[in-house]
Amino acid sequence: MYWEEDNTDEVKKIEDKIIDVSFRVDCNKISADHAYDLFEAVSSKLPIINDIDNLAIHSVYGAESGAGWERPETEIYLSKRTRFCIRTPVEYAEKVFSLDKQTLKVGEYEMKLSKPNIKKLIITDTLFCRTVVVEHNKNEDEFLEDVKKSLNLMKINVKKMLCGKEHLIKTPKKILVGKTLLITDLGKLESIKIQELGIGLGKLYGCGIFLPHKSIAPVANE
Repeated sequence: MYWEEDNTDEVKKIEDKIIDVSFRVDCNKISADHAYDLFEAVSSKLPIINDIDNLAIHSVYGAESGAGWERPETEIYLSKRTRFCIRTPVEYAEKVFSLDKQTLKVGEYEMKLSKPNIKKLIITDTLFCRTVVVEHNKNEDEFLEDVKKSLNLMKINVKKMLCGKEHLIKTPKKILVGKTLLITDLGKLESIKIQELGIGLGKLYGCGIFLPHKSIAPVANE
């Protein structure tokens, strides 16, 4: 039998530089295309987000959103378990906590935030992102090549990637075109680095934010 233990020295090197601040949400529904409205709502309450490197605003997803691989055309209905997260350098967590008990005006909808807590990034060999936006709208092969170049700049030699459904993010200046992306067979430090830095454009609009994933089935089915 061959059995190789995890590299404990590698695990010890991982520090909590970036965390998610998670809020409980009091809101029945929200527009499916809410990314830019959500950015504006947060920015109006917390203007400093525009000056923080590696800060990202998670979009909000309901149960019918298919874990983010699919989403309704018009509105998303939210449950009491729905959470809203901002991914931020740990030194700015207190600033983000100031959104507690604030009501965000997200387009025509109101979303009250409460009970913030800190969620540490999870070490996992498989990550997915609902929307990765590269510089130009490209076909699948060119898209994956651009992603690979971004990962190489992080000194990550990716082994397995799979992209899926195309998503559009509307902003006043342009429409961002992104694709769902799954990356697997990652090392521990690689996994954390991708979550900390993200990939591509539009992190304030919910793009380029990677989350742990257990299976490739949802994206493969696209």
